[in-house]
Amino acid sequence: MVNITVFLSQSLIQDDMVLKDRNVVVIDVLRASSTILTALVNGAKEIIPAESVSVAARISKGLGNSILCGERNGKVIEGFKMGNSPFEYTPEVIAGKILIFSTTNGTLSITKSKYAKNCVIAGFLNLTAVANYLAELDEDFTIICSGKLNDFCIEDAVAAGMLIAKLTELKGKSNYQLLDSGYISYKLAKLLGYKNTKPDTNKIFNILKDSEHGKYLTSLGFGDDMKYCSELDVYDKLPFYKNNVIKLKETFEAEATEKSKMKRVNISNKLHLGNKE
Repeated sequence: MVNITVFLSQSLIQDDMVLKDRNVVVIDVLRASSTILTALVNGAKEIIPAESVSVAARISKGLGNSILCGERNGKVIEGFKMGNSPFEYTPEVIAGKILIFSTTNGTLSITKSKYAKNCVIAGFLNLTAVANYLAELDEDFTIICSGKLNDFCIEDAVAAGMLIAKLTELKGKSNYQLLDSGYISYKLAKLLGYKNTKPDTNKIFNILKDSEHGKYLTSLGFGDDMKYCSELDVYDKLPFYKNNVIKLKETFEAEATEKSKMKRVNISNKLHLGNKE
């Protein structure tokens, strides 16, 4: 049986070692998860999450071909080029660039997962892709709902619940063991948007739009972000956090294959030279 642990706010994780060697899913629907996925799909070379503005600035020193990105309380950080709206991250602006990214909630959740066995970033935009990955993995995992200002937020909890609901479709309810936080997320998702095995995207949009953070972002002029972040399964892609950077899973796999190939070539060359001697 697969055990699912859900943290309804990243603030509940006081010690990063709690996540050591665990499989972790980070959710920050509004908006870090959505923006990270969009940026990678649009050609960003990699994303370096930073837990604070000062850390982001320090990373950027001497790092060429990079852009400082992020927000505090929904607004672009002073001195940074870009904020946290997915619409800013167009191919023309970010293709081939290293993005140094710091947000109020999401990047805290991600950097707390630095000792994880696997860390995948999820939102509504790639919900089924993440569910399929977890179903294939078939191991215990932890969901971190980033929340808002160290507190619960409804949009992340519903996304967590829908992810669990999707998994129960794929593998059966009896395959999963939920604690109370996971159970309430699952029930909340069923109540607010997940019915008859098919999520209601209009309800998802209303949840985001009417949420505390959604209303705040709308007041800042980011109303269109709600609609985009509520779209379901736009991308069949998995952003992974590994070795302090975020890349698509397929990129990590391609790099590992290339590294293995180069290693074999080097060994072959050494053997060849040895035979000549």
